[in-house]
Amino acid sequence: MRHQKDAELYLRMYPELNKWINECPICHSKGYKPDMPEHISREGSAAAKNIRMYFQQLEVDADGICLQCAKHWGK
Repeated sequence: MRHQKDAELYLRMYPELNKWINECPICHSKGYKPDMPEHISREGSAAAKNIRMYFQQLEVDADGICLQCAKHWGK
């Protein structure tokens, strides 16, 4: 649980990084977007590395629903 709190704190400290985070509106899982580049701010920044450390990749469908929920809900 501590890791999740650290991840949320990191996003609160750097709110501009939220554009690289997907959140499922059904289960509220959070993860980074699959198309996130290696460097998301300036060259040499650790932002992308930190996001990958705190979050797993989360692919969502066109409605923003994670694939696991979409499968469960029959979408």
